Amino acid sequence: MNILLINPSLNRQRIKHYNDKIEKARGTYPSLGLLYIAAVLKQEGHHIELIDIDTEPNPQNKIILSLASFKPDVLCIHVMTWSFHQANEIAKLAKDALPSICVIAGGAAITSAPEPAMEHSVFDYGVIGEGEKTTAELLQTLNSKGDTSKIPGIIYRQGRKLFLNGKRPLIEMLDSIPNPARELVKLNRYSDVLSRERACATMVTSRGCPYNCIYCDRRNRMGNRWRSFSNRRIVDEMQELKNRYGIKEIMFFDDEFITDRLRTIEFCNLILENNLKIIWECRSRVDLIDRELLKIMKRAGCYRIRFGFESGDDIILKTLKKGITVMQSLECSRMVKEAGIEIFGYFMFGCPGETEKTIQKTIELAFVIEPDFAVFSKAILIPGSELFDWAVTQKLISADYWERFLAGEITNTAPSLSSRELPEERIDQIIKEVNKRFYLRPKFMMRKLAKIKSLPQLIKQINMAGAFLNY
Repeated sequence: MNILLINPSLNRQRIKHYNDKIEKARGTYPSLGLLYIAAVLKQEGHHIELIDIDTEPNPQNKIILSLASFKPDVLCIHVMTWSFHQANEIAKLAKDALPSICVIAGGAAITSAPEPAMEHSVFDYGVIGEGEKTTAELLQTLNSKGDTSKIPGIIYRQGRKLFLNGKRPLIEMLDSIPNPARELVKLNRYSDVLSRERACATMVTSRGCPYNCIYCDRRNRMGNRWRSFSNRRIVDEMQELKNRYGIKEIMFFDDEFITDRLRTIEFCNLILENNLKIIWECRSRVDLIDRELLKIMKRAGCYRIRFGFESGDDIILKTLKKGITVMQSLECSRMVKEAGIEIFGYFMFGCPGETEKTIQKTIELAFVIEPDFAVFSKAILIPGSELFDWAVTQKLISADYWERFLAGEITNTAPSLSSRELPEERIDQIIKEVNKRFYLRPKFMMRKLAKIKSLPQLIKQINMAGAFLNY
């Protein structure tokens, strides 16, 4: 079968923590989820084309041309909640051009709210959760005109009725999934404002998260049990990125990279044994770090770790079920700096119980830690998160908010907590103020300039600084 995969624009549809100039300057990443599915479908013998809207100068023309020349039997489209309407418009365009085309949608919007997403779209099938096995089985069944009612992990329509099949078990052996089909995209069209190297790529080495942060929905999408690719598989993929695509830097997008300390040490040793010269960054919790681990990570090429510090108030951290303390955040940051590794910190305002005083404690924590980079944002009521469910019980948001968003009745993609004492407008103002205060310090800017190693990196940093000045 001819399969067209499309990744809608995220630059157009982000949740607007920042203005459009800042969002654009931050960079663009490929959809690893789509590339994994593409790799599986290629392995099954299907003919694949992939369009990533954010890397195309004229995406609509590209889609129309592909529909006319490639004539896909099936359109697979990645649907985030905030890109839902754009994805639906693409599906309508495809059905207008090819009335017999089958549209399969997958992603957070389908997994979090399958029935409303299907009710308010022209999608024929929705894939819930991990998409590789489900999509392959669905295409095989469609190709043989089989019975789709037996396929776990999908929602589908027959006439005006929707049918939701049972859940599909999580993929246990992640090594059974082939490497992402990066040959279908042009990696040089992707970038990140913070990368040291122009030739930068993204990877994941695990799926699932065993932690309980109430603002996150990832447990609903990838499960609460952490699963990992083998270290051999991970290093082989890194080698492929370096040898085949000339990649010099990798950003690991795992929700939690260091869940298994022994795995991390073995991974670093394997890099050193293979003399793999490539730099990388990852994400971790502050309570999983120790000096011995940091030392070998540094030797193996790790130059930056991203941490969710979130709050400078222990009561707020407990409310968020973060499972860490402010003292752990401070101790972690000291160890990471001693190891010579950069810190990227995430800080969140507007949590349950938040006041101007607790926000000020979080700002003070950020300036004490003084990370190399920081993101200051407000707590968003994401569908499928415990925080959203709590806000519903407190009558701070309607239970059908996201259904109304999918129906086009609401346009705000970033609903947050608001109170008389701390209205949303005040939180937005604080975020703007602290961003300028943090990033426009002469000391900070001089330190950043001293670390710049190339002209492209300098240009990216200047563009980002200019966007913040106009924020």
